[in-house]
Amino acid sequence: MKTLLTGATGYIGYQLLKKLALRGEEINILVRNEHAANLPVDKNIHLFKGDITHAESIAVAIKDCTQVYHCAAIAKMAIADRHKFFDVNVNGTKNILEASLKAGVQKLVFTSSAAVFGPSLNIPLTENDPRIESFENDYDFAKHMAENLVREFVRKGLNAVIVNPSRVYGPGPVTYSNAVNRMIYYLLNKKILLLPNINDYRSNYSFISDVIDGHLMAMQSGMAGENYILGGENISYGELLKAVKEYACCKNHILKIQLSLLKKLAFIYCLLNRKTEFTPAMITRLAKHRMLSSQKAISDLGYCITPFTEGINITIDHLKK
Repeated sequence: MKTLLTGATGYIGYQLLKKLALRGEEINILVRNEHAANLPVDKNIHLFKGDITHAESIAVAIKDCTQVYHCAAIAKMAIADRHKFFDVNVNGTKNILEASLKAGVQKLVFTSSAAVFGPSLNIPLTENDPRIESFENDYDFAKHMAENLVREFVRKGLNAVIVNPSRVYGPGPVTYSNAVNRMIYYLLNKKILLLPNINDYRSNYSFISDVIDGHLMAMQSGMAGENYILGGENISYGELLKAVKEYACCKNHILKIQLSLLKKLAFIYCLLNRKTEFTPAMITRLAKHRMLSSQKAISDLGYCITPFTEGINITIDHLKK
C-alpha cells in the first residue's frame, strides 16, 4: 500500500508523515522544496518536487497510491495577495481530488479546519450545526469552498472524508500556522505581554497527537462525505493563561487591552502595513466563543482526547527546550 501526503512541511502534515513512516507505510510526499529543513528522512518516504496548483506534478506523485492525505494549504488569516487562498486552498484541492479520482485512489482524507463552523453560542457546536455568522476571512471561506468540492467529488464516486481540527497545540516543528504554540512561547519568554481582554471567551484546543490519530482513524473508519471534528477540551483564554503561568512558573507581566482600543490600533496599523494579520476583523474574531464537540469522532472513529492539563504541560516542556 502506498500513500500520497501533501503538506509534509506543515505542522500537522509533518507529524502525520512521521507517524505513517513509523508504521512502515510507503509514502510519497509532494513538496515545493526538496531540501526543506523539517523533512524527516526515511527509506519509506519518497520526495516528489511539485505543487498542488500544478496538476502535472500531482499526477506523477500520486501514481500507484491507494490512499491520500491532503494537508497542504496556506494557513494564515490574511495575505497580501488574497487570490492565493483560492488558488492554493480551493483550486489546489480540486487538482488533488481530480487526480485521486482519475488514479482510482481507494480513500482520501482532507484536512479542513474547525474554523468553517464559525463562532458558537452557549453550547459546543457539532458537525451538523449551521453557521450563525458570515465568514470573517479568506482562509475560513476558502476551506469552506474546498469542503464543498470534496462533497462534490464524493458524489462523483470518490471515497473522501473531511476532518476538522480545532486549535492544535503540542510538540512539533515551529510553523507560522501554529498560533497556540507561538502564544505559549511568548508567555514563556517575554517579560511584558500586551494581550486583548478576552479572558472569558472559550475556544476548543486539540492536542497534536490526538489530531494525528484522528486522521488515521478517519482513513480507517470515516464515512465518505462526512465531517469529523478533531478537537479537545473547551478552555477559556483566562484558563489557558493561568495554566501556562502556573506550570511554567512565569514571572512576566500581562497587560490587558480593551477590545475597542485594540481595534483602533489595528485599524491604524493596517493603514501602515497592508500585509499584516493584525486587523480589526482579527480582533473581532478573537472575542467570540468557539466551543466544539468531538462526540461524533469519539463515537464513530474511536477518537480520544488528551486532558488539557496533560497536553499543555507536555507542550510547555517541549517549548522550554
